Amino acid sequence: MAVAAAAFEAGAVGWRNLDGDHHLFGRKTSEGYLRGKVVLVDRWGAKCPPCRAMLPQVEQIWQSFKTKPFVVLGGHCGGWGSPDEVKRVAEGAGITYPVYEDAGLADGEPQFDGIPFLYVVDETGRIVYRGRNERNATQAVVSAITDMDSPRDLRQWRRFLDFETKELPGRATIRLAEFKKKFPAEAKEYDGAARELSKLPDIKKLVELVEFAKKAKDMRSFNEKQKDKKAKFAKMLANAVSKYSALKDSADPRIAQEAKNAIADIVWTQASL
Repeated sequence: MAVAAAAFEAGAVGWRNLDGDHHLFGRKTSEGYLRGKVVLVDRWGAKCPPCRAMLPQVEQIWQSFKTKPFVVLGGHCGGWGSPDEVKRVAEGAGITYPVYEDAGLADGEPQFDGIPFLYVVDETGRIVYRGRNERNATQAVVSAITDMDSPRDLRQWRRFLDFETKELPGRATIRLAEFKKKFPAEAKEYDGAARELSKLPDIKKLVELVEFAKKAKDMRSFNEKQKDKKAKFAKMLANAVSKYSALKDSADPRIAQEAKNAIADIVWTQASL
């Protein structure tokens, strides 16, 4: 298992200051939870008027895409406001995403000489936007999510597969099956990776969980006339958490982390009903 753990850590995208001491506002997150997500980072300050003006717009981006594998991360800049000021400003702007002091990429965060400053990181850790325009940031988020769901060409398929086969065994297994149908000849180069994935403990269960969590996030809106459907759906979510919970203790750290992330999404969906 040491080899698997080493590969898991070596390929990971690193984030900093996502601990309790740096948490300032909103739902808590973690470095592990960001794995495999598109992440929009907003570097801002409570005492910065342009930053405060942009907060509702960043919240709108979050609301528009929160059912996708997407996270908004507020990285408040130290020295630009006390924790109480951050909380007051965040509440006033109505934001619901997490805010941490000086949170962002641990390595390779874009340099900036003023705030607000936005950057978007795709699933593989590649920075696909940096700047101060929320519309351009939104376009980058849309493109990154779309590319992850439906790669445009063979080069993109390979880039996601190369990342996922190391980091996200459940998602990689699903994507490999799609890749084989679309590019049967090229898929042969991944035969070895597919065999290794198939040998992982509980991989079939993990795939079930990942697929269920994705569908659940897209099905969470019910109107007042759908109380019975809502109750049935809530029970399905609770049963899924119970059924797949043991995967969080898998000996393979990749399976454990991907399972934790999927279950966290299911629990979040429960709370949103």
